[in-house]
Amino acid sequence: MKQEKDFKNYLSRVAKQMILIHDANLLSKLIIRTVTRSLSVKHAGLFLYNKTNQEYIIEVSRGKKGLKIPVGFTKIRNTNPIINFFLNQNLSINNREYLLLSQIKKIKEENKFNKEFIELLIDLENELSLYRAELIVPGFFRKDLMVVFFIGGKIENQDFTDDDIEFLTVLASDVVMAIQNAKLFEDIKQQLDVNKQLLLNTVETLATAIDIKNAYTHGHAERVMKYSMALVKYIPHNLIADLKVFEDSLKISALLHDIGKIGIPEDILNKPTRLSDDEIDLVRKHPAMGAEILEPISEFQVATLGVKFHHEKYDGSGYPYGLVGEDIPLIATIISVADAYDAMLGDRPYRKGIDKDKVIREIELNKNKQFNPAVVDAFLEAVSKNEI
Repeated sequence: MKQEKDFKNYLSRVAKQMILIHDANLLSKLIIRTVTRSLSVKHAGLFLYNKTNQEYIIEVSRGKKGLKIPVGFTKIRNTNPIINFFLNQNLSINNREYLLLSQIKKIKEENKFNKEFIELLIDLENELSLYRAELIVPGFFRKDLMVVFFIGGKIENQDFTDDDIEFLTVLASDVVMAIQNAKLFEDIKQQLDVNKQLLLNTVETLATAIDIKNAYTHGHAERVMKYSMALVKYIPHNLIADLKVFEDSLKISALLHDIGKIGIPEDILNKPTRLSDDEIDLVRKHPAMGAEILEPISEFQVATLGVKFHHEKYDGSGYPYGLVGEDIPLIATIISVADAYDAMLGDRPYRKGIDKDKVIREIELNKNKQFNPAVVDAFLEAVSKNEI
């Protein structure tokens, strides 16, 4: 009774582990490691159904004492004797939960007048010998055969017990659900990656359209994004809750930080002389105008903060809201430094670009004034590593 309880507890722990793994390949390795260790078998492997190609592929094979087959080396279809044995509804098979090699002789005797079945069993014996398998266990999802375990003999050459077989049949059922779960997550992630790339391509196209309006800033948004992504690596980790999510938002925000300039006439953006006070007031509205454009897009909530506040200054003298110090969102303070760096380097209608060393010194001098000190430190670190 204790052995049965331990057996069920172990399966329960394994099932919980499996359901947390969303990588089908990693999951397959965990499963086969569990089988070889729990049953002390010479080797074990797993055929996994590939719906796209309609074939069963060996995803993992493991065995210190027996056969080890390279991943993807063997691919079989429904016509293969192993698969056919479990899927062919025309065969009079009482048990489709597993098959022991030692049972085949008895099954032959029971079906000696069924020539087609005998031929299948002979082919099946030959097939199992290729994998040195003494036991095969299928895993079904509804009526679809999704996985097939092939198990070599035990290291000490004992027979498989009823408990061993029950362990494998229950495990096969859990495996199917876990693999279905992992594949679902992989499909979702793949679709999200596609959508993310489409979104990024759209953002980059929009950023280019903004740059084209200003004859003096071609490539500005792309460069600000590059500098922002370089220096964010050196921001203290305690300032960012989720770096990956933050970086995704930073990339979009940096590319679109000047999107509000879409509403500013080109003759003002390209004016060869200094702007009038009224023109300056209009240009200074572009962060708020940009935020108004992006705020309806819920996925851009964090990115919008960078667009809205990238002209705020650490000492409170910035615009459009005059925020001070830590009230300015971190994403905006990063873009602020990257934007200022690129703006000072580039030519403008009223001045030539400034020497890089002078620009770096200027940014350092404005630490705690115009710029967040932590961001300036990160910028200087990125410069020292030749990443900016």
